[in-house]
Amino acid sequence: MQKRYKLSGASLEAIRVKALQQYGPGARVVSAEKVTNPGIVGLFAAARFEATVEVAEVPAAPEPDAASGPAPGPVHELHGPAIAALLERADAAELELHKPAPTPVSTASPDFAGLLEQLGKELQPASPPPSLAALPVLPTSSAVPVPSVPPVPPVPPVPMTGAGNLIVLLGLGDDALGPALEMSIAAGGSDVRTAGDLSAFGHLHVQGRQSATAARAQAVLTGQTVVVAFGLGRPRDVPTAAAHIASLAADQLWIVADARRKAEDSKIWVRALQDLLAGESVVVDALAVIGASETATPETVDALGIPVGWVDGNPATASAFGKVH
Repeated sequence: MQKRYKLSGASLEAIRVKALQQYGPGARVVSAEKVTNPGIVGLFAAARFEATVEVAEVPAAPEPDAASGPAPGPVHELHGPAIAALLERADAAELELHKPAPTPVSTASPDFAGLLEQLGKELQPASPPPSLAALPVLPTSSAVPVPSVPPVPPVPPVPMTGAGNLIVLLGLGDDALGPALEMSIAAGGSDVRTAGDLSAFGHLHVQGRQSATAARAQAVLTGQTVVVAFGLGRPRDVPTAAAHIASLAADQLWIVADARRKAEDSKIWVRALQDLLAGESVVVDALAVIGASETATPETVDALGIPVGWVDGNPATASAFGKVH
């Protein structure tokens, strides 16, 4: 059974990496388009990519036999040449936006489908690999041991920067405020605001899309990033927040998890929030962890399945908790 999800990112390559991290090797980009935000009187125009990802369960690969040779691998992933070609088309489409009669270009068009088909042909081998039976068998004494290559650790996500960009951190109670202030300090000073059930003295409150857009415009003038600490209230209040979160149209979305809470309790509200946001075509980008130094089992946050980018006031490193910390 195949499922489809929507992902957004600064580039098609970023979307491909995100799809691989969140949905595994069965994820495949089936359509994409470049979305340009004209901003307010051109103050903070920006562009991003939105793509539809199709995910199918990947069956276990059968054991190769001597007669048929190794099973062929997938050839439909978008790699370097494909990404470059799509970006070139998207950039050309963006130039059309400045002409008197702009023509929207979608990568779901027949031209895009033809490009995917052509790229798929280019990725296929020119000739089938020789069968195992045709390969000569070397004497044992001639065998050369192949050194094992250690796996490359995943790259932790980092808080977005840039004037007018909007980061939203989602947390129970006031959990999101601490990481928001820490990210601001690390960036040299951001416009930190609150939203949802959280308010704090000295910080403006974002009510919805209009106030979020006004915050972006102000941040363009001051050369800052907007960081919003969004209070979800209690776990039972989480289902009511999805539409409000989606209305903010964040460039980057983080969930704040307390490592001191029971892992199963955290998993319940985090998964519920992710499912609700998926219904609004919103995807969580990263996890910020608090309380990791105050528990003997901080690695339990890895069960949430979200890449960790922030731990106890500092950017995460690819080490301690198991996946990304």
